[in-house]
Amino acid sequence: MSLAVTRRPLGLAASVVLLVAALLVTGLTPASAQPASGGARIDLQVLVVTDGSREVEAFHDALDTTGVPVQVVDLADPARPRIDAAFLADRVDGRPRARFQGVVLPGPGPKELAAAELAALHAYERRFDVRQISALAAGGAAAGTAEPEFRGALDGLTGRIGADALRAEFGYARGPVPFEDPSTHPDSWAEAARPLPGVRPLVTVDAPGAPRGLTVAGVRSDRGREELVLTVGYGSDSSQFQVLAPGMIRWLTRGIHLGLERAWFAVHIDDVLLPNARWVPEANCTAGSDCPPEVGPRPLIRMTADDVAFAVDWQRRHDFRMDLAYNGSGSVAAAPGAADPLTEALVAGKGEFGWINHTWSHLYLGCVRDFSVTPWQCDEVPLFGWTRHVNERTIADEIRLNIDFARRHGLPIDEAELVTGEHGGLAKPPRMPEDNPNLADALDETGILTLASDASSEPEQRMVGGANTVPRHPINLDFNTATEVETVDQYNFISTSLADGGDGTCEADGSCIRPADPVTGFRDVVVPAEADLALRHVLANDPRPHYVHQPQLTEDRTIYPILERVLGAYRALFTEDRPLLVPTMTATRDVLNGRAAFARAVGEGRVDAYVVDGVVTVSTDGHVDVPLTAPPGTRLEGAPGDFGDDYGTVRSGWFPVDGGRTLTLPTTGPTADPTTSEEQR
Repeated sequence: MSLAVTRRPLGLAASVVLLVAALLVTGLTPASAQPASGGARIDLQVLVVTDGSREVEAFHDALDTTGVPVQVVDLADPARPRIDAAFLADRVDGRPRARFQGVVLPGPGPKELAAAELAALHAYERRFDVRQISALAAGGAAAGTAEPEFRGALDGLTGRIGADALRAEFGYARGPVPFEDPSTHPDSWAEAARPLPGVRPLVTVDAPGAPRGLTVAGVRSDRGREELVLTVGYGSDSSQFQVLAPGMIRWLTRGIHLGLERAWFAVHIDDVLLPNARWVPEANCTAGSDCPPEVGPRPLIRMTADDVAFAVDWQRRHDFRMDLAYNGSGSVAAAPGAADPLTEALVAGKGEFGWINHTWSHLYLGCVRDFSVTPWQCDEVPLFGWTRHVNERTIADEIRLNIDFARRHGLPIDEAELVTGEHGGLAKPPRMPEDNPNLADALDETGILTLASDASSEPEQRMVGGANTVPRHPINLDFNTATEVETVDQYNFISTSLADGGDGTCEADGSCIRPADPVTGFRDVVVPAEADLALRHVLANDPRPHYVHQPQLTEDRTIYPILERVLGAYRALFTEDRPLLVPTMTATRDVLNGRAAFARAVGEGRVDAYVVDGVVTVSTDGHVDVPLTAPPGTRLEGAPGDFGDDYGTVRSGWFPVDGGRTLTLPTTGPTADPTTSEEQR
C-alpha cells in the first residue's frame, strides 16, 4: 500500500556516498550496519524509561509519530516492572532474544533507577550491541565531557552537526541546528563542554563568551556499549530536536525499524472564485457581517487574473504547489452571462494547481443560522425547540453543482474530496454540539470519501457516514483580510487582551501577545509566528494540510512571505534527499488511516517483528499493512527491486503482511556470540 502520493513530485532524492572507513574510526556507523547478533533475535521495539521530563517524552512522541513500537517503563509508577536480565532478554525457539533494539533513558543514571537495574541495562546493551540515548544530562564525566565552559540558554543561536554524523545517520541534514523553542521563556538551556577521549561530538555550538565548538550532544563508548548523550534542553516541538530526531532514531535503531517519517506541507486556498467581505480596522468588525450599520460598505476582496499569473510564476520559482478549494457560483455571480476573467485565467492555468470541491456557493451546511442576534445562533422550530438543520437535498446539490462546474471547465478534481464552507455540517461546540444529522447521508449519496475538518477544534480523524475527515491546520490569516494593515489589526484584535485593545478571548488560555506594530507588525510578528508554527507541523511528521483563503493571494498577497519563510527554512536545514511532500487530501487521509490501523494492530499484539543475522521477519495475526525503514539495498520477499522509496538517505515504505514476510538487509555487521558474558569479553 502506497500512502505518500502527491499530485506532482517535488524533486528527486540524491544519492549519498557513505564513507565507511571514516565512520568506523569515529564510531558513527552507517545506517546499514547491523548489531553483532550472531544468531540472536533482536525484536524491533524500543524501551523508553521515562521520568516524565519533557526531553525523554520528546523521544517518546517522536517514536510514536514515526510508528516505532515502544514499551514504556514509568519510573514514577510504584507497580512498574523491575528492569533486570529477565525483563530485557530471554530465549525463543532455542535462540537468545533481545526484547528491545534500543533504549531511551532520561539521563545516564536516573536517580529513580536502582544501581542493579542500570547495571542490567548496560550488560544487556553490551551483550546484544543495543544502543542507548540519554535524553538529557548535566555536563561532566557522566555525559562524556569535561567540566562545562558554558552554562546558559542557546535560544537564537545555531549549532552544527559534525561532519562524521552528516556522512552517516544524519545525512539528510545540511548541518545547521537552530536552537529555538516555541515558548515565551528560554528553554534551550545547555551545559556545553569539550568532549572527553572516546566521545564523538554530534552537535557543537559557538556559545557567547566560551571557546568555539563546544559539544552539546555526543556519542560515548563505554567498554563495548554506545550511548548518545545530550546536554541541551528541548521539547518535542523545539527546532533543535525536530532537526535531530530522525537521525537520532536511525542511530538508535541502526536504521532498521518499524514505521517511517516524512516532511509534509500542503496548503489549501479556500473560497477561490468567491468575493470575500473585508475587515474594517477602525471598527474591529467585518463589513456587511458583524459591523453596525453606520460603518457602511467596504470593497469586497476577490482575486484577479494578475494574481493567478503571479501564483503560477511563484509556484514555479519555489517548486511548490498550492491546492485551490473553489466555489463555482462565484464565477457565475462575477460575470452573469459573460466570461469571468478570473475564471478564464484559472482554467488556463488549471494544471499548475491542485483543485478541491469547496461546494457551489459556500453555504453553511450545519444548522439554519439566525443572524438576528450577535453572535449568530442555530434557529429552532417554534414551540418544539428542535434545531433546524440544512436538509440533505440542499447539501447534495451544493456538492454536485460544484462537481458539474469542474467537469465543464476541465478542472482536475478528485470528486470524492470535499471542503465544506466554514467546515459546516460538522460539530463545533457550543453552537453546533453535534454534526448536522443530514450530512452523512448527503456525503454517501454524492460519493464523498474525504472530508476536511478544522484541526484547531477537531485534530483527530473520524468517520462521517462513509467519509473520513482530514483535519486541516488554520494559518492565522483570516478570510476577510487582504492587506498587511488589515491583517495586523485583526491579528491584534483576536490575539491581545482587553487592556491592550483586543477582544480578550486569549485571556482564557493565557495565549495573549503584545500588540504588533501597525506598520511593521506583519513582517516582524505575524509572518514569523505563523511560518514557524507551520514549520513545526512540517518537522513533526504531520501530514495534515494547512489552509488560508483567496484574499491572501490578492492585493498585498500576504500568504507568500509565510510560505517563503517555511520553504526557505526547511530547505536550509535539509538536503534534497528529504524533499517536502505535498499530499492530496486523499493521500493525507490514507496516511492517517494507515498509521492509526498499524498502531491499533501493534497495541493489540498482532504484529511481531525482529531481526536475525540480517533478515527481518514480520509476523502478523491476519492482514496488516506495515511501515518499515531500512537501508538501501534491502529486498522484500516476493517483490522485485529494492524495498521502499528513497527518503532521507534510507529506504522506507508500506507493505502488506498476511501472516508473515521477510526482508533481507544488504549487509550485516561482524558476528559475535551474544551468550558470551561481559567478563568473558
